[in-house]
Parts: sequence; structure tokens; C-alpha cells
Amino acid sequence: MATAPLPTLVIRGARPADRAAVERLLAAARLPLAGVAEHFDEFLVAAASEGIVGAIAIERYPPFGLLRSAAVDERWRARGLGALLVAKALARAREDGLAALYLLTTTAADWFPRFGFRACAREALPEALRASEELRGACPDSATCLVLPLGG
Repeated sequence: MATAPLPTLVIRGARPADRAAVERLLAAARLPLAGVAEHFDEFLVAAASEGIVGAIAIERYPPFGLLRSAAVDERWRARGLGALLVAKALARAREDGLAALYLLTTTAADWFPRFGFRACAREALPEALRASEELRGACPDSATCLVLPLGG
């Protein structure tokens, strides 16, 4: 009995040529595009034979970071790709010595605690993060704020 080959998938740093595909992915997931261009060098992408199927980024405001733009193509969901992208981003944040990661979400507040994130008051966000487009209006005030201390 023949088995179907496993799809090839590579997690790597985003390249300038990936930006349009990442923006389409984020738009399909209804995630904000504000700030993407300014922080595109911080994106990780999941590249498969059909193109970019996942993305995630950390905006750095040392010693803190803002996890943003975690998105997986609809055809690739429920396969663990989102968790893999988050794990890679967290490893990178730890390697870079960030003290904590914050995120804002309107749809995944129950998903991120599996990585150690916990709810926090938006008012408790470090002042340095307020430079992010996400905190300056790209993310609605109703978004849940989560934090993950990294000890960096």
C-alpha cells in the first residue's frame, strides 16, 4: 500500500520577496497589516511547496517583545503548524535575551496559555511597547492582553 508523501515545510526568516504573501495570509486571518513593513525583518515564515503557509513575528522593544501576526493558512490548520511557529518565535526571543513577550488577541486568548502566556491588564504593558502600531490603534481596545515572562 502506497502512502502519500509528507509535504515539505521549512520554517525560516522572511525574505523581502515573501512580504506580499505574508500580507495576504494576515489579511485572510483578519490580522492588522499596520507595522508589518517596518518590522518585516523580524518575521518567521512557514514555506511549503505552494508558498508561504504560516507567519509570526516579534516586534522588539528591548528588553521586551510583542508577539504578533501569528497566522496559518486555512489548509494547514489543525496540523500543529501554529504551535511550531510560536515555539520557534519563543526560542528566538529567549536567544535574544528578551525579558518578556506580550501579545494582543481578539480570537486566541484561550490558545496561547499552552505556551505559558497569562492574561494581563493592557495598562500594565511596558511603555516601550506603546510605539507599536498594534497598541496605537491597529488592535482594538477589546483585544485581550497576554504576557509570557522569559527571564532574559
